[in-house]
Amino acid sequence: MIQNPVLSLGIIFILGFLLSRLVKKAKIPAITAYVALGVLLSPNLLNLVSPDLLAGSDFFSNIVLGMIAFSLGENLSSRVFKQVGRAVTGISILAAIIPCLLITVIFWLVFKQPFYIALVVGAIASATDPATSVVVTQEYKSKGEFTDTLLGIVAVDDAWALILFGLSLSIASAFTSSGDVASGVVASLVKSCIEIGLSFMVGMLVAVLFDKFTGFINTVKDRLIYTLGFLFLVIGITSSLNFSVLLSCMFFGAVLSNTNNTSFEFFGSLREIDAPLYLIFFVLAGAHLNVAILTQALFVTIALITLRAIGKILGSLCGAKIVSAPDSVKKYMGLALLPQAGVALGCALIAKHTLNNSWGDWILNITIASTVVFELVGPWITKFVLVKVGDIKE
Repeated sequence: MIQNPVLSLGIIFILGFLLSRLVKKAKIPAITAYVALGVLLSPNLLNLVSPDLLAGSDFFSNIVLGMIAFSLGENLSSRVFKQVGRAVTGISILAAIIPCLLITVIFWLVFKQPFYIALVVGAIASATDPATSVVVTQEYKSKGEFTDTLLGIVAVDDAWALILFGLSLSIASAFTSSGDVASGVVASLVKSCIEIGLSFMVGMLVAVLFDKFTGFINTVKDRLIYTLGFLFLVIGITSSLNFSVLLSCMFFGAVLSNTNNTSFEFFGSLREIDAPLYLIFFVLAGAHLNVAILTQALFVTIALITLRAIGKILGSLCGAKIVSAPDSVKKYMGLALLPQAGVALGCALIAKHTLNNSWGDWILNITIASTVVFELVGPWITKFVLVKVGDIKE
């Protein structure tokens, strides 16, 4: 066992670098490799992650999740919605809601899991991985109506997932607290709606303040420091007030992208330094994997993977029919939405720390396992679909 957290970080960075070289040749998603590295270094196997570093995963999670949510906000601009129109909105909403409902009902009624736990699992499963879609379309120079629709959907899909997760976690908190459950659920829903509104207010006010002082930025380094400072301000305020860090940072990014003509420069500056933070985040997520829990929940994990795939396909199909999308979108869009990564893992980590019981560990472990599966098969499925619809010319 390693006790020194700095030594653990050194091992993580070196092995992460070497692993990234290998997976690039094998065309395995980096996120999957980082999670697998975390599992390898976890207390279950090599035990090379110090207890202090593992205990500090909350700190890294807040920062990385804030960055992910902030980046998602860039895609919630009026320009994006004008480009993708009602088709993307309709498909993305149902592609998030139907998997959530399907998993919630089956886990509750068939697998006899507590309703509030089934609801949280369903909400987490509704998230997708926009990065995979973007990387695949760029790598193979995919162009066409299907590609434009796909990129539009993944741009807004996680926004609905975060809202669903925030509401479901509030309900779960009511069930796990003492007192009358019914009144607790109502109170939690009201509280959650208020928190969503206040999270929006924090994001909007900080974005306005952000815009006021951009004239003082002279260099690229200034821009990075400035952006990080305000992003950390949002994360710090919302975490101190127990608001949603994810929603606040997403609203911050959304308001900024709609009010600042040079906002792309600020979003771009974070991409220059996000790689090491993402590495730590995904490795620590993998290090939380408990093999004993996963072994006991193996059947449920397989069911989760299956139900999420069915839900995404069914939700996309229903949404596409409602908005009269092209046949190619109706037939294949659900498959292209299967990848799952950062947002799902982040939500699972939040659920683990919020519930603070064995259910939290259970949720995190089945989410890690399903994410690894979807990140392994997702890129190849996305490429297959883009070839089938003719957007990739082979």
